Amino acid sequence: MSLTPVTLTYAEMCDEIRDTLAAAPSVERAQSYDELTEGIQDQPLFQVYPESCDPTAVDSGTQATTFRSGVIMQSHTIHVDYYARQRSHIGEDMAAMVTGIDEIVDILEAQTCPPFGLDGIKSFQWSWSRVNFDYGGVLYAGARFVLQLRTF
Repeated sequence: MSLTPVTLTYAEMCDEIRDTLAAAPSVERAQSYDELTEGIQDQPLFQVYPESCDPTAVDSGTQATTFRSGVIMQSHTIHVDYYARQRSHIGEDMAAMVTGIDEIVDILEAQTCPPFGLDGIKSFQWSWSRVNFDYGGVLYAGARFVLQLRTF
C-alpha cells in the first residue's frame, strides 16, 4: 500500500464507475455526469454523478494513521440512477428493473481492490432502492444505487 495519498477527481470516479457498470448486458446506454441529457431516448440507461462528500481529518496517532498524519479521509457519495424502462405496465416494468439490478449487483460484487480500478479508493460500499423517476415529465421504473467511496 502506498504511503502517498492518491488524489482522484470526481470526473475519474464517475467515468470509471460508468465504464465498469456499462458491462451490464441489458444496458443500452451509460452516461457520466458530463453526458447527461434533458430527455431519455435509450433504455435501459444509467447515469453516474457525484452527490456529496464527507471529509474527516485523520490525525489520531493510532498505528493505522501514524504514517498518514494530517491526511484527510473522504467518503464520496456517487449516485448511479438506473432507468429500466418508461412506466407502462407494472409487471413488465418490474421485470426489466429486476434484470438490470441483478446485472449491476453482479458487477459491484465482483469488484476487487482497488474498486473500479482506481488506486485512490481504499474501500467502498453500496446500496440500492427502487425508484419511479420523473425525468422531464415522463415516469421511468428503475433503481438508485448509492455508492460510498472512501479515499485517503
